[in-house]
Amino acid sequence: MAYTDSQVLSATVATTAESSLGSFSIPAGRSYTITNLWTGGVGGTFRIAVDTYPSMQGKYVQNSTAPTSIEGTNKHPVNIALSGPAELTGYVTQAAATSTVCKMEIQYIDSAGATN
Repeated sequence: MAYTDSQVLSATVATTAESSLGSFSIPAGRSYTITNLWTGGVGGTFRIAVDTYPSMQGKYVQNSTAPTSIEGTNKHPVNIALSGPAELTGYVTQAAATSTVCKMEIQYIDSAGATN
């Protein structure tokens, strides 16, 4: 049985250097298909890195300068299949060294959910 879910990565960033927002694990035996990405900060870029895809670029323009509201912005539609075990890490590169909470939402379909 498949279901749609999401993870939010978040960190306070006060630099224009690439900074990690955190990571999450795809468990062994599970398959996730990432469908949408969204990031808010003070502008700039973001990227995702997956340990099982070392050559993946995964770089996008930030969606919003309002990191607490998705309203009124478009998500980046993607189609990235991940089989566990795997680790996804989110990074942000800010356009300005303004201290702000940056957030990244990763939406995905978990195709190895509960079978009831």
